[in-house]
Amino acid sequence: MAAADYSFTIEKGTAFVISFEYKDDNNNAINLTNWCARLRWKDNSDVITTFNSNHTGNDYEFIIEPLTGKITLRIPASITAAYSFTSASYDLELQEPNDLYSGGGKKVFRILQGTITTIERNVADTDAFNCNFDSQDDCETC
Repeated sequence: MAAADYSFTIEKGTAFVISFEYKDDNNNAINLTNWCARLRWKDNSDVITTFNSNHTGNDYEFIIEPLTGKITLRIPASITAAYSFTSASYDLELQEPNDLYSGGGKKVFRILQGTITTIERNVADTDAFNCNFDSQDDCETC
């Protein structure tokens, strides 16, 4: 089956979160236990960016919830603020833990493809937005 087409937008300087649910033809979640996911995009400057599942760091978090078939990518505002591209083409792939055949390598499925566009902020923001939640001043220091 060909990959489904889904396009989305990333607003620069804001936290970005997107989730996908992998389901069968009967709308049942596919168990993704021991599977891996990879989302890669190639932007309009020919720069390739890769996100691998089960990664949590300062740059992004890409997590699989195996029993629900849910895959979630989170990118912090500090990272999206630095994006210089205006559009990119992406693929979302899954790799199952079983070999295609003995010695044939793992099965890989490209389940989603599309275009990513970015939106600039109306007001350029180079200052970090950090609220002090320990304070009782109703965020006057934000």
